[in-house]
This record gives sequence, structure tokens and C-alpha cells, in this order.
Amino acid sequence: MPKVPILMPQLGDSIAEATVLRLLAAPGDTVEADQEIFEVETNKATMGVTTMCGGVLSDVFIKEGESIVVGACMAMIDATEEEIERSGATPAGDSTQPSLPASPESVPQRVPDASAREEKPAGVHFGLTGESYQENGTDLKVQPSVRGLPVPAGMKGAHYMSPRMKARMDELGMSASDIAFISGSGAGGRVTIDDLEEFLEYVSQWPHRKASSMRLAVADAMRRSWTRPLASAGRPVFMDPLIKHRQHSPLRPGITLYFAHALAL
Repeated sequence: MPKVPILMPQLGDSIAEATVLRLLAAPGDTVEADQEIFEVETNKATMGVTTMCGGVLSDVFIKEGESIVVGACMAMIDATEEEIERSGATPAGDSTQPSLPASPESVPQRVPDASAREEKPAGVHFGLTGESYQENGTDLKVQPSVRGLPVPAGMKGAHYMSPRMKARMDELGMSASDIAFISGSGAGGRVTIDDLEEFLEYVSQWPHRKASSMRLAVADAMRRSWTRPLASAGRPVFMDPLIKHRQHSPLRPGITLYFAHALAL
């Protein structure tokens, strides 16, 4: 009986992978066309992956909690020739079909550099300036587009660092921006090695749990916003004619409608 692959679909223009949340069917189950058999989470929403045709779910190559790249084979369906012809599905081995199955092991993995492999203190994972986020020793595939923590204007605690301080930060893979928010106890607000160790002890007590793809995307967007310059321009506007017109109008439109009308013109 021909096998029809179920591929990880392209769920959005910017979606490269998704995390499997639930398996809604098991091998041996009879499924129908357009039936949801997997629930996946992208960095934007939770969606369902459906079947192209009806048949018997014969093989499942994924498991819950696993990240799947777009185009990877998730499962196989044993379908009849009549069902394949009716649904227009492409069986495995067709010349138009990519090589299957594509397991997570076949996806090239990024190898961290030597500094990323250095031993970190227990419970503290500073992946903000490295090659990937880390949580409880697990690499998360969503990469930050901006390195380091945001540095608010006016923070001067990280302007000067002693050689001992620099050595400790190099050991942890941290940069000056990562400690800019620490309130320093040294001269002129300088962050000392004791301030850093106290902060590390405080961070080590934070609860550790895996962030969802959506939360990582939100955090990355907030991080990028700190690198965008904020500017505003204004000019005075004489509002008396507008207010007078509004007072004599039976509809009493809101001020925003006047602005929208002016913008459209």
C-alpha cells in the first residue's frame, strides 16, 4: 500500500520551525482527510497540522516537545490508490517529493565555540552574549538578533571595570552591557566584583523553566526595541476652528476623526 508523508507545513512567511505540543493520533489509528493529528506551536501562535488524505497512520517520526523544521517528515499514512487520486496527495518516493523521512538528527546543528563550552556556575546560564540561549543545559533554537542586555540611558555603573572584574566576566561570557543595570557600590557607582557575585547568587535562585517559542519571540522583539532610536517631532496647531465646527455638528465627531481626515487628505 502506498505511503503518503505528512510534512511540517510552512505556517507563515517568517516561520522556520515549530515545537510539537500534542500528538492527536497514534500509529495504527484510522484518520480522515484534513484531520488534525498534530498540534504545534510557532513563535506566533498554536496551530494544527492536518492530513492530506485518509488512511491508516503507520509511522510517527516525532514526539512531544520536539522542534521540527519546515519541510521535515512528521509521519506516514498508508493510503489506497483511490484515496491518493481523490485527494491529490503525493506518495513517498515520487520524483516531486523531497527525500524522506527527515529526522531531527539529519538537521545540521550549530556547534558552540570554545567559550560557550566553558563551565558555568550551577543554576546560572548566561546565553545572552553566546551562540544560543541556554536553559538547564538545553540549547533553544531561537537565536537573539541583538546581543547583550538593554542599556538604559544614564546608567554609568559599567564604565570602568577592574582587571579582576573583566576576568570574571570573561569566564562567564558576559559583556559590559550585561551588568549595566546592576547598582554598583564602588566609587562613582562602579560595579565591583562583590556586586557581581551578589547578583549571580540572586540570579541562581530564580526558578528555571523552559520558555515557549512565543515567549522567546516576544523577548527577542523587546530586546531589538532597545536598539532602535526613538525620536518625535511636533508642531503647534490652531484648534479653534475645529472645535467650533465640532460644537455645531449634530454628530459631534471625535477629535481623532478630524486627524484621520486630515491625514487622508
